Amino acid sequence: MRKCLTIFLLLLQGLCAVAQTTFSYKGTRMKTNSKRLLVNDKKTNDSRFTFRTVKEALRFVERNNGKDTRWTEIYITPSVYWIDNPDEETVRQPAKGENTPFAMSVKMNRVRLIGLSDKANDVVLACNRGQTQGAIGNFTMFHFIGNDIQAENITFGNYCNVDLIYNKDPRKNRSKRKSAIVQAQLVICSGDRYLLRNCRFISRLNLCPFVGGEHTEFEKCYFECTDDALCGTGVYRQCQFTLYSSKPFYTTDKRKGAVFIDCDIHSKTQGTQYLTKVSGPVTMENCRWTSDDPALRIEWNKRPDPKHQCVMRGCTLNGKPLEVPTPTEPLPVELPPFALQVQQKIVPGGWTLDCYKPVDTADYDWIADNSRSSWGYDEGVDGAEGSWGLVQLQKGARMMFTPLDENEKVTRQTCRLTLDPCKGPGQGFGSATGQYLDICIKFNTRTLTGYGIRFIRTPDYDHAVETYLVEYTDGRISRICEPQRCDIFKRGCVVSLTAEGEKLSATIENANVKGACQRLTATMSHPNGYGGFHLQHTGSTGASATVVREVYLK
Repeated sequence: MRKCLTIFLLLLQGLCAVAQTTFSYKGTRMKTNSKRLLVNDKKTNDSRFTFRTVKEALRFVERNNGKDTRWTEIYITPSVYWIDNPDEETVRQPAKGENTPFAMSVKMNRVRLIGLSDKANDVVLACNRGQTQGAIGNFTMFHFIGNDIQAENITFGNYCNVDLIYNKDPRKNRSKRKSAIVQAQLVICSGDRYLLRNCRFISRLNLCPFVGGEHTEFEKCYFECTDDALCGTGVYRQCQFTLYSSKPFYTTDKRKGAVFIDCDIHSKTQGTQYLTKVSGPVTMENCRWTSDDPALRIEWNKRPDPKHQCVMRGCTLNGKPLEVPTPTEPLPVELPPFALQVQQKIVPGGWTLDCYKPVDTADYDWIADNSRSSWGYDEGVDGAEGSWGLVQLQKGARMMFTPLDENEKVTRQTCRLTLDPCKGPGQGFGSATGQYLDICIKFNTRTLTGYGIRFIRTPDYDHAVETYLVEYTDGRISRICEPQRCDIFKRGCVVSLTAEGEKLSATIENANVKGACQRLTATMSHPNGYGGFHLQHTGSTGASATVVREVYLK
């Protein structure tokens, strides 16, 4: 009996040895087990708690997390681990009922991801999709649902608009998907207590490094980003930043704000570097700013709210003491937009002001809502700050003018509009998801037939729009000239349209851009005698709206 028991124990020990993989971490020999996993970029063996991909390891954790209060550690050997297959041509879409497409959503608690190198750029978790570039929606690599999640010695990179350079093995380098910068995100969280040490976060627009957690701490991490990017509940200690645009936060948590301690921040902005797009509290202590622009100004926000505690202590800019005063002046009274009443009826000699969803936006999920106003008299924001005029209050805002005598044959018609888009750099609209502005003349407002010009955001440009002339035929829209890149669809844009005989011509000018003038012409295949006017905006509102400052019809 004793001999049998001895043999059984020896066999059990042998099985346990088989079910483990040995590896080293900081000079210590370690063995895998159900709470200590290894990702080695080679082969998956669940029984040995060893995995080829990070996704497989995370799924193992999710299946076995349960109510166990012990922590699970995932050790990752140096390599590039694609969380989403970059070679798969299928366009990623949000799951049913969601707005954001994720490469991976995972529910787990008490998990540490640890790169097996002191250099964070040796262990790369990667994806390369963004809004309209391989995805519909703001593609995000991870959605972590749970509490107590940590990461160390890891690069989180969305290489949609950034080249992946992997010095450890150049064969794993990969060129960016496109140069035009779009929303390409990293990690969105639903939970509390996130801690990141010696990690790198690489993308551009909407970086989103562990955004959404109640408490998120970053220690000795590095960030590359443009606007609307950083975690608004974050505490950043001894971190480094490269800011490629002027507003790295959309805003911060209204109670806690974001905190920077002993950080190095390099700004590539020219002129003024803001911290937030919408006012929120920020604290900076003993931080060192450097700049490509020796005359750079640092400010909290264009309209800092004194109720938000913004504090700067012991900071420098290019080696000189930097003090950005705490906001104390009360904000000017900000009047709500003067909403214009919905007018859906087409009235001879009158204006139609409503919401409408054109047929060429059918693939995009929004609904025309005429239970509320689509237009208001208001001040623009960002690039249109200080400009007053008619502003869209919802997606699909439309305005049309019907001539008093609808039967009168109009042989020549012109219009001139002055526009101040809120998107200052010139991209015009929130994203390349069927967001455009059409301006039409020689238009029948009852049948939606006529000619005009379109400004549209496309995936090809991040600081410009595409423009071309269009024909409306019973609401169906077709392009009638070659598209052109337009870099002057920004504050002060003046658009003139003329239709005469069979010729349609458009001129785009901007006095704020030296020498800026662009012309388009086309033949109208079906000349008409209509004299109506039509303007359709399918873009987002707020910071993506366009102020219509002047409309002149003749």
